Order: sequence, then C-alpha cells, then structure tokens
Amino acid sequence: MPVQSIIVKSYSDNLYQAAENGSYDHYIFFEANHISTVVADAKNKQIMQMNVFTAKDVNFLNLSYDELKQIEPLKEELLLKFKERKVIVSSPNCTLVPESLLNVVETEAYYVLNQKLLPNSQVSYCKMHVQQTACIYNLRNELLKMVRFNMPMVDVYHSSLLFIKAVESQAFENGNSKLHLHVHPGFIELLNFDGQIRFYNNFLFETETEIVYYLLATAEQLQISHGCDVVLYGNSGHMTDLHALLSKYVRSVQYGIKPKAFAYPLSFKQFAEHQFFTESSALLCE
Repeated sequence: MPVQSIIVKSYSDNLYQAAENGSYDHYIFFEANHISTVVADAKNKQIMQMNVFTAKDVNFLNLSYDELKQIEPLKEELLLKFKERKVIVSSPNCTLVPESLLNVVETEAYYVLNQKLLPNSQVSYCKMHVQQTACIYNLRNELLKMVRFNMPMVDVYHSSLLFIKAVESQAFENGNSKLHLHVHPGFIELLNFDGQIRFYNNFLFETETEIVYYLLATAEQLQISHGCDVVLYGNSGHMTDLHALLSKYVRSVQYGIKPKAFAYPLSFKQFAEHQFFTESSALLCE
C-alpha cells in the first residue's frame, strides 16, 4: 500500500499545543475503513484533536504488520509521548458476556459458540466499567503485533463497550422504545438500552434493505415494533437515504449526537453530530 494513498484529515482545537502532550491522553481507533487518533484532556473533559487516516479500498483491519508500519502519519503519532494511551478496535468480531461469566468460561471456547474465528488471530477480552459487561473479541495477529511492538503495555478495548457506555451517558428518555443503530463498513450494531442493556447485537449486511430487516426483527423481538424510535450513528455516506428508508417503517428516526459532557474543537463542526461517535466518546474509555 503506497504511503501516498493515505489521506489525513485533522480536526484540532485552537488551544491545542503539542508541547502539552505529556498531560493528555491518546486514543487510537482501528476500523475497516479508517484509523483515527484522538488527543484528550481528561482533567478538563475536552477533546483537543482528532486525526483521521483513510485510503481508498483499503481494509485497515486486514493489513499486514509491514503494511501497517508504512502508514507514516500513524508512525509519527506513535513516536509522540502522552500521559496514557489506549487502543480501540471496531469490528463485528465480538461477543458480549456478563463480567462474572469470564471467571468460569474459556474465552475462545465461548467466542466460537457465537462467532467464527478469523484466520491467524487471537481471542481476547476487555472490560470498560459498563453494566458489569465484558467483551470477548477476535483480532488478527498482524494488527495485534503492530500494537504490541509499538505500545507494549497499552490497554486494547473493543468499541462495542464504548458505544454502549456513550449511549448510557446520554440518559435518553423513553429508552425502552429506542433502538440505537450504529452503521459501520459492512456491519451494524443494534442496542436497546433502558437503565440496562435490554438488547445488543451486531449484524453483517450488504444492502440497506438488510439493515431494515434486522432492525424490524429486533423491534419485534423486543415488542416495540408499533412504537419504535431509531437513533442513527455512523460515518456512512448513505445515512440520509437510510434515514428516509427507516422512516417508512418506524415511528421516528433521529440522528445521534456527541456526548454532552465533553467539549470539542470548533473544527468538529465540519462533520455531522452522528459521525465519529465513538471517537467523540473517547473520554469514556476507562
């Protein structure tokens, strides 16, 4: 993958000074269609900077260690020194379990009950102080090698927990009737949260019609199909079309918003509220 194929977009706060990195936290997000990094001031609950790396027709989760090493903007950020670093991976290769269950199950054996193992991969788990829930996830060895060689002691999380925690922090009214739909490249997350996780799952899809099918089937299972309100999140360019399509089948559709507890750079106004939802929630990653 040629280095010049990487497109970098940077969104910074006017007050951000790289010289202060030693007092900031650094979050690195890996998703199929982009890698992003977030610099955050935890003390003042403020996002200071977000960089997004994209490359046409590249699945970053499938790159080899050598290919990942060639991403110059990422290499440059890894050389910077921060107070603390965390890595978040966004993929459909995960299964949620009660934290207490981790003490009695072998993670890989439990994972394969619900998911297929990726080739040349490892099964790991993470916790994020959300609803006594843990995530068992599958990660390719090549990506894991890049993380461990460059950030040996870093904590790795799966974004499913961050998504749930971010929705929980918003304290939506009438949560019982709401389905939170997060659209990713090739898969969706569906969450129903009302004081506790009533439903969470992810589904692979190829067409928007499949998204509607999964959502309506979930609403039927939860017995909210006659009064379902959908909250949409995601970076897809098809969000407007999906919003219009879903509006034909559910009571209401609205776009998600970034967590209100944090301050963001004015440059974040360059993209919609529902975009980069997990990155905007980075300060909840603990």
